[in-house]
Amino acid sequence: MFYDDTDVHLHEYVDSNFTGDVDSQRSNTGYVLTLRSGAVTWVSKLQKIVALFTTEVEYVAATKGCKELIWLNDFMKELGKEQMTPSCIIIARVL
Repeated sequence: MFYDDTDVHLHEYVDSNFTGDVDSQRSNTGYVLTLRSGAVTWVSKLQKIVALFTTEVEYVAATKGCKELIWLNDFMKELGKEQMTPSCIIIARVL
């Protein structure tokens, strides 16, 4: 999995859309976690709640993505490849 001793650094990209499903009025959440420019985990699915505001939708998406990032950081520690620098989390938003 690793070929050298350079620092392990995870990046996460999170996005969501408000009421993406017209039938159920639920929003979509999507995120991808990358390690050295390669995707290691990704998700795109409907949220379990019906949000009333776009801010709530983004908050739910960011929370789900951060939970996955914490799990992956712990997994990397178990493999002996602890990340020494903070992860970069990029949350897309509509202006």
